[in-house]
Amino acid sequence: MIKKDAIIIGSGQAGNPLAVKLAESGWKTVLIEKSEAMLGGVCVNVGCTPSKTLIASAKVMHEINTAKQHGISVENMKINFSETQKRKDKIVKNSHEGVKKNLQETKNLELIIGTASFSGKKKVTVTQENGEILEFTAPKIFINAGCRPAVPKIEGLDKVKWFDSTGILALKEIPEKLIIIGSGYIGLEMGQMYSRFGSNVEIIDQSAQILDKEDRDIAENMQEILEEEGISFYLDAEIKKIESYKKGIRVSVSQKGKTRQITGSHLLVVTGRKSNADSLALEKAGIKTDEKNFIKVSPKLETNVKGIYALGDIKGGAQFTHVAYNDYVIVSDNILGENKADISNRVIPYTVFTDPQLGRAGLSEKEARKKKLNYTVVKIAGKRITRGKESAQTQGLWKAVVDKDSGRILGAAVIGTEGGEIASVIQMAMKGKILAKDLKDFMFSHPTYSESLNTLFSEL
Repeated sequence: MIKKDAIIIGSGQAGNPLAVKLAESGWKTVLIEKSEAMLGGVCVNVGCTPSKTLIASAKVMHEINTAKQHGISVENMKINFSETQKRKDKIVKNSHEGVKKNLQETKNLELIIGTASFSGKKKVTVTQENGEILEFTAPKIFINAGCRPAVPKIEGLDKVKWFDSTGILALKEIPEKLIIIGSGYIGLEMGQMYSRFGSNVEIIDQSAQILDKEDRDIAENMQEILEEEGISFYLDAEIKKIESYKKGIRVSVSQKGKTRQITGSHLLVVTGRKSNADSLALEKAGIKTDEKNFIKVSPKLETNVKGIYALGDIKGGAQFTHVAYNDYVIVSDNILGENKADISNRVIPYTVFTDPQLGRAGLSEKEARKKKLNYTVVKIAGKRITRGKESAQTQGLWKAVVDKDSGRILGAAVIGTEGGEIASVIQMAMKGKILAKDLKDFMFSHPTYSESLNTLFSEL
C-alpha cells in the first residue's frame, strides 16, 4: 500500500491542473491516467483542439469559395486533406507533449499510466499496462475520469462501420456523403466542417428541432443557416435500421409515417456521452451516483464520502472543458484557499463552433418560462449588426432574456460572427450585476460586434 496526500484519477482539464497545484503546494500526489495518449484529457487529444483546428481550416476554404462577394476571384482552388490533417496532428501533438512535460517535471507528483478503480473507501488500485498492480491510499481523492461516446441501440449499427466523435477527426479522406445521427453541438460542427470540405451531408435526429435544449427560434435560425450551405435535415425521425449498402451505408428512417432510405459513404453517430463511472468500482468506496451513473456531488463538489471529490463531466451537468477547469478552481480554493467557493450560482457559458457561432450564457427563454420568472425578451437579427454588414456576415440572431422586475440579464444566445465572444461579454455583465439598461448605453469601441449590444438592449 502506497500512501499519498492526494490521489487524482484522470488528467483532464480539472485533474491535470489540480495535480500540479497540489504537488507544488507540497502535497505528495499521484495522478493516474489510463493511457499515455490521453494525457491532458479528451479536449486536448480527441476533442476541442483537433476539432477546432479542422473547423478553422474548413472556414478558410469557405471564405475562399465565397470571396466573390468581395470582388475577389480565386481559380483552381483545391484542398490537400492530408496536409490539413498533418496541421491538426501537429497542434495536438504539441499540446499533448506540453502537458506531459509539465506533469513529469513537477516535484511531488507521481504520474502512473494504468486503469484505476476503488478497492476500498480511501483505496485505489491501478492495473498498469504491463499487468503490474499498485494500490494507493490517501485522505483526499479526486475523480476526473470523464465520459465516453454513448452508443444508441439501433438495429444493424453493430454490423456496419461507423465513426464516433473521435474517429471522425482522423479520416484520411473527405467523405463523399456523410450521414450524421445527432443534431447537437458535435453533429452540427462536424456536419458543417465536412460540408465545407466538399462532403454531401445529411443529419438525422429524433428530436423535433436541432439543438433541442435551445429555444426554437434559435434552433430554427441555425438550421436555416446550415441549410443554406447545402446540409439536409431529417428531424422528428425514427431510425428503423442501418445496413451496409454497396460500398457504404443505408439508413432506414421513418418520418411522419413515411419511411425513406438515406444512403452515404460514411456514418457519424453523436447522440450523447455516458459516464465512465462504471469502470471505477465506486460501490467499494460507497460513492453514490444518480440514475444515469453520474457521481452525485455537493455544491463544493464533494461526494457523499468525505474527502472524495468528483470534477468535470463525470459529475453530470454541463459537459464542457471550461466547466471542468472551473471545478478545479473551486476545489483548489476550498482545499488550499479560503474555502468559500461553490458551484451554486455560477453562470455557465458555451459555444457551438459552427460558422457563425452560437454563444450561450445563462438561461434560455424556455428555461426562464419553466422557472416561472417574470421576464421579457429582446432580439435583433444579424442583418442589423453594423460590423456584420461591413464584413459580409449578416446571418444570425441575437437574443437576451431580461428580468422585468430587476432589469438583470438572465441569459442570452448569440448566433453570429464570434458569437461565443459576445456571449462572454454578456456573461461578465451578468456576473458583475450590470443591468440590461446599462449595456444599452455603454460605450463600446466602434465598429465592433460588441457595440451591437447597444442595439440589442435598446429593444427593451
